[in-house]
Amino acid sequence: MSEEPVAKVIPSDDFPYYSGRYWNNQDQVVRELNLRATGDPDVPWQDHLQKKFGTFDRALILNCGNGWVERELIEKGVVRSAVGVDFSSDLLGQAARQASELGMRLEYEQLDTNTAKFPEGPFDLVVNHAALHHVAYLDRVARRLCEILSPDGVLVSWDYVGSHRNQYSGAQWEAAWRVNLELPEEIRQNMRYPHLPTMLATDPTEAVHAELILPTLKRYFRYEHFRHLGGGVGYLLLTHNDALHSRPVGEIAEHVEMVMRADAALLEKDPESSLFAYWVSRPDPDRVTDPGQLESWTAEEDRREAAAGAAGGVYYPPTAVGALSEALSAAELAHAQALAAAQNASTPAPGPPPVASPVDRDAVIAATPGRELLIVALSRLQARAAARIGSWRQRRVSR
Repeated sequence: MSEEPVAKVIPSDDFPYYSGRYWNNQDQVVRELNLRATGDPDVPWQDHLQKKFGTFDRALILNCGNGWVERELIEKGVVRSAVGVDFSSDLLGQAARQASELGMRLEYEQLDTNTAKFPEGPFDLVVNHAALHHVAYLDRVARRLCEILSPDGVLVSWDYVGSHRNQYSGAQWEAAWRVNLELPEEIRQNMRYPHLPTMLATDPTEAVHAELILPTLKRYFRYEHFRHLGGGVGYLLLTHNDALHSRPVGEIAEHVEMVMRADAALLEKDPESSLFAYWVSRPDPDRVTDPGQLESWTAEEDRREAAAGAAGGVYYPPTAVGALSEALSAAELAHAQALAAAQNASTPAPGPPPVASPVDRDAVIAATPGRELLIVALSRLQARAAARIGSWRQRRVSR
């Protein structure tokens, strides 16, 4: 195993910690997720973990952030002590201060989880609460977690396991889109496909290899409890939907219920569409220990990360919807820049306002799946831009 990651995959310094409102800010959603995870809407995963596996002496909390997960585990009596690790010194400072004020047996260490240089074990519990979907070196980390866990220890996970960097398939996006149209217009989600260039600039760790989490962990752990949690419709329509979250619960309850019914229907029809999962696993006594196979997995991972580093952080070709979305975003930006230049011009100019970073229409269309839709969209944008610039010219002539 190589000593250091080839390239660091970390968020920008100013990236916010859990900003906005998510689907699980709604109590209806929480109860439904509890039901899917534990079989009881009134039993959250922490209580299920304790009931099935008992109380733990020493836990390792991955990417602990401000420490709310481990504080809750101690308050519920699930763990007696814990060590939290995170890359952010600011968040670790917040976690340590609150632990001290509450007199909890919590310690904190700053590290990049990708290095897998965790505090010395043994631990009888490792908690992955929305942590591993931010990890690039999954094989390195999974292997080390297996080593520092006691033989009968537990890895509990509640995590995003959906599409890489939220680049959803066309079928998944369409499923959510159709349900969105059933919502009253005033609380519909503004469905904007996740913009990969923005993600790379702000938080390249987000869902970096989410689709690899489950198969990679299975190399080293056996699953004792596994449940798909869905989200293919619910997460997309309810998360960051400010119009919906800003309304009273009584006003939106039936609409949230409708969305979650559609989410459950999609999950039943296609379990692999699930964006989230809850599972409990233990180190597999029959896991692969062959040095040749382990070295092969390490080399594969190092090559993948080196290639992505050389490609600006990009791992895979764009999805059809992603390529179309990026092309439209570029066209909208060019249009906005042209319009701003026309509106802000204060003196006559020899020609139309310049367009910064113009879109090469033919090149974009040739490289993009679903080109018929793209042709129509770009044509409309260009027509709007031409009309605006024509209007600018007329105003210039009339002066």
